[in-house]
Amino acid sequence: MILMKEIRQLRKEHHEEYKKLNHTVLDLLENKDWFIPFPEEIVENIFAPDSTLTVYGCLIDGVLAAVSMLDTDWREFAEVAEAAKMPEGKKGAELCASMVLPAYRGQSLMAAVNREIIKEAKEKGFAYLVATAHPDNIASNSSLKKLGLEHRGVITRQGHYLRNVYAMEL
Repeated sequence: MILMKEIRQLRKEHHEEYKKLNHTVLDLLENKDWFIPFPEEIVENIFAPDSTLTVYGCLIDGVLAAVSMLDTDWREFAEVAEAAKMPEGKKGAELCASMVLPAYRGQSLMAAVNREIIKEAKEKGFAYLVATAHPDNIASNSSLKKLGLEHRGVITRQGHYLRNVYAMEL
């Protein structure tokens, strides 16, 4: 059986699928600290025209199996950029909110989605990307390293979420 796999930027018409995937992944996480949940108002407005988030996904036979985002709001990731020792005054973005439905894990979907995000970041003229992952989340840490991001340190986000910090110059 051949599966149809499509990686693309998601639009407003994917909003309900995104919300379903988000809730499913969060509900099934063995360690809830592995993912920093978005406030509901961000989830509701994720595809708004003024959103600083660009959402990419992998659809398999029409099912949204994986998502990841590019966040261009420097205020949201300034702490991460500082911990990663990224140069001030350079245009950066955060690779964030990566998640895969359990049934599709281990198929390198996240790497494929994130390669598209890296490509877009380069096209938009970003100088660097930062990302974070919980130290115990082996799959996320491994995926970031395979994409070429370098481990730069450890921080605590929002006063609670321990994270490895990664960065790459584009």
